[in-house]
Amino acid sequence: MAKKPSLELIACCILYVTCLLYSFYKNYELSNENLPNYHTLDDGWFIFRQRRRDDFDWEWEHYIQFVRRHGIFFVLHICLMELCRRYGRQLSTVLAIYGVIFIFFMYNVLVLAVLLFQCVSFYYGNSGKNYRRTVWLKAVFWIAFINYFKVWFFYDKLNVYLNIDNDQLLQLSLIVSWNVIKCISFCLDKQRDPRPTEHYGLLDLLGYLLYFPLLLMGPAIVYSRFKTIHISTECNQRSNTLNRFTILASRLAMALFWTMVMLVGQHFLYVNLIQQDHVLLQNVNLWALYGLGFLMGQFFYIKYIVFYGVGIAFGSFDGIDMPAKPICIARVNQYSDMWKYFDRSLYEFLFKYIYTQLCTKTSPMPQKILASLATFAFIYVWHGVFLFILIWSFINWLCILLERLVNHYTPAGSRWRAIIGTHVFIPSVVSNFFFFASEQVGFIYLRRTYTEGISNYLGLYAASYCFYQTGQLVKILQTKR
Repeated sequence: MAKKPSLELIACCILYVTCLLYSFYKNYELSNENLPNYHTLDDGWFIFRQRRRDDFDWEWEHYIQFVRRHGIFFVLHICLMELCRRYGRQLSTVLAIYGVIFIFFMYNVLVLAVLLFQCVSFYYGNSGKNYRRTVWLKAVFWIAFINYFKVWFFYDKLNVYLNIDNDQLLQLSLIVSWNVIKCISFCLDKQRDPRPTEHYGLLDLLGYLLYFPLLLMGPAIVYSRFKTIHISTECNQRSNTLNRFTILASRLAMALFWTMVMLVGQHFLYVNLIQQDHVLLQNVNLWALYGLGFLMGQFFYIKYIVFYGVGIAFGSFDGIDMPAKPICIARVNQYSDMWKYFDRSLYEFLFKYIYTQLCTKTSPMPQKILASLATFAFIYVWHGVFLFILIWSFINWLCILLERLVNHYTPAGSRWRAIIGTHVFIPSVVSNFFFFASEQVGFIYLRRTYTEGISNYLGLYAASYCFYQTGQLVKILQTKR
């Protein structure tokens, strides 16, 4: 891998970038006033007077509004943590009380009662003999509870009972879903830890669940990482305060930079609006179609660079052993790497508490396949029992198995691995359009990829081959560095 990059890899990289630029231009042409719902878009910035801003990404818009309305709580969090660091107060108690105050201020006492009940339900009633089974049964109950309200009893019903609006209901569903993962991690770590009385009390769990910087958009780190906040505070490293503030400021500045990139991009590339027009997607030029798919992924990546970047910045500032930010998906040529390095905290949870509990390195292949199937089954039910999630999860699971098969029978870095692996890479990418958009959009991509003639597929294959080899080039450069 540390060899000098070949001319073939460099040529593929140049062709890859050229294809992207042309496909971006085709999408810029589509981003105009002829699109349905164009006139409902945000007016945009005054410096782009002729351009509206695509505000159809509800997750992004919710986050921007959340930061605008509640940004002061980030400042208060910093002040509170610095006081705890200097004066050695009970950190879990402080975090729990601060989280309770924020939930009450942001929502109401009914929402607070739901979150407190979730915390208490996981903490108590775990029998010693069937401890793990009891924890997982509680997780199944909460996931089923969340899915029931998502699918059958959500808008205009649950929010009425809880006396909150639809935006707050979406935020609450995210918080409760994150908390399921956190509760599982806390309880199972408590069982494993040889000193379970240290930082495993009820207030420790509540402080972990309601830790403000990671409350809404994550990442949902495992408890063994979060627990390092106690070690950092107990060390009372006053001499590093200026350095910590400098690092926090630089990381938040980077998150702000990518926020500006996202907002500017939404003025010129109407990615979320275009995907609403299914008739257009069924007939549009293939350059524009696949360029749109690439832009869906890049906008999704930038979005989570901001979401997770802010959480990682504050978590690291507080002394938590935070995972790295998501990997750029524009250079990932194997989808096992996508699962490992995009949402690293979710991968760590899945690997630690599900996959490795069902198989080991020496387990037979059928057992490993079943373990990976169980892992993706959890991904499916945790995200929501919708058809597009099922298709996305199943195709990803299948393609990762095929990818492992290709890697087993071809040498690393060889041309044959790229030639064969690209055929597996294409459906892996297409599966994400189910997740980014909807099952209707995903089926349009599947149909146009595999039923519009061999010449169209070969053109896509050639571009994807360049994509694959560009990923290989990046790996070589990283290894040499």
